Amino acid sequence: MGNNIKHFPYRIPVLLLFVVSTSCFNMKVRREVPQILSYNELGKKDYDIPYILEFKRDNKYLVIYGCRHSFDPGDSMFFDIEKRFKDLKPDLALNEGGEWRIFDSQEETIRKSGEQGFLRYVSKKYAVPVMSLEPPPEKEYEYIFKKYSKKDVLLMYFCRQISQLQRAQRIKSFEEYMSGFLKYLKESGMPVSDEETELENLIKIYEEFFNEEFNWEGFEPKNVWPNYNRTLLNEISREVSLFRDKYIVNFIKEQLSKNDRIFVLIGVSHVIQQEPVLRYYFEE
Repeated sequence: MGNNIKHFPYRIPVLLLFVVSTSCFNMKVRREVPQILSYNELGKKDYDIPYILEFKRDNKYLVIYGCRHSFDPGDSMFFDIEKRFKDLKPDLALNEGGEWRIFDSQEETIRKSGEQGFLRYVSKKYAVPVMSLEPPPEKEYEYIFKKYSKKDVLLMYFCRQISQLQRAQRIKSFEEYMSGFLKYLKESGMPVSDEETELENLIKIYEEFFNEEFNWEGFEPKNVWPNYNRTLLNEISREVSLFRDKYIVNFIKEQLSKNDRIFVLIGVSHVIQQEPVLRYYFEE
């Protein structure tokens, strides 16, 4: 018995060393989850439009079509979108920008609702369910209002909408169009009053911010686009875009758990910024 007591302590370290060593050989090192690319990183990328990602894992298929925003029915991109859509035979389509209206004809839909409305038109044509990728507006507002003042946030949304209007279809009345948009902001959950979303108030804020007379047709869109650094509005726009990108990636993952084949249509810059995270999830 004395011998057993004498030798027992020397056997424990040897046994533990063996267990640790073998477990080290079997350990799988997980890569760190990559981040959404910043606009500085995006600016260093060379890419074509459209920029298309195709992922397959087991029985899951995902096609993400990075598009340019177009309201031109003659744009060849629309033919390509429909062809890739048909080839995939998706269970679900996901579009950017909310619930776009569709019209009786493909041409009218494109002219009035652009490529995102076209995806909804095609989805209806082939009886495929379609959803918006966008985060609930109230969550986006809650996030951005914690970081910036109410006036600056309102002005960013106002100017961003002007920049989109400049490259879209013609309108009969700017006042009518923009008053409707400002009303939508409040109705969608933005914590602002009726007075704060009056067009006259936004024009006043605009003129104070830029120190110039308001002229929507002469507005310089680089003052609000997220890939520039000209004003505070660029910074706010980047923050909103980053929030959206993170939400969209998680939303795609969630929908892939419920569907096997998904077709996504979204602006090309978002695809490139989200690509590292999407690749990680499909390759892990």
